[in-house]
Amino acid sequence: AKIYVKNIAEAFCAADNEGCDSYKANAAAYTTKLDALEGEVKAAIQSIPEAKRVVITSHDAFGYFEHEYGLTFLAPQGISTDSEPSAADVAKLVEQVKQDKAAAIFVENITNPRLIEQIAGETGIKVGGTLYSDALSGSDGPASTYIDMMHNNITQIKGAILGS
Repeated sequence: AKIYVKNIAEAFCAADNEGCDSYKANAAAYTTKLDALEGEVKAAIQSIPEAKRVVITSHDAFGYFEHEYGLTFLAPQGISTDSEPSAADVAKLVEQVKQDKAAAIFVENITNPRLIEQIAGETGIKVGGTLYSDALSGSDGPASTYIDMMHNNITQIKGAILGS
């Protein structure tokens, strides 16, 4: 996100040199918020025992979260939401969930919850809430900005895994 902020500020400065100081100040202020957010997310993940850092989502949209924060995400649909997984794919995931002892399962705001509810039923894992991946919520929802989305997601994940 910090790279986006930097690039956007630079593009605005290139298009409007007179407003450049304002764009740079806004970018610096937002980057400070992003730094604080990163600290909050890392602290939340650290509070989860390593053995419980396995969760299931509808599709594989959380690779950045895995890479940056050390959670493992299992997903029946892979990266694309355009196609349905086969019965064999679902059975394989159910078996993997049982072996890896996934701690939580989540629906996503952009996908049909039916598949996740089926996997939850077959594994006995309670659906832990809704994560936002490829789209924000409406302005009155829990993920109307990037920072709100990250807060929502980590709150949902931590709460479902730790029961809080």
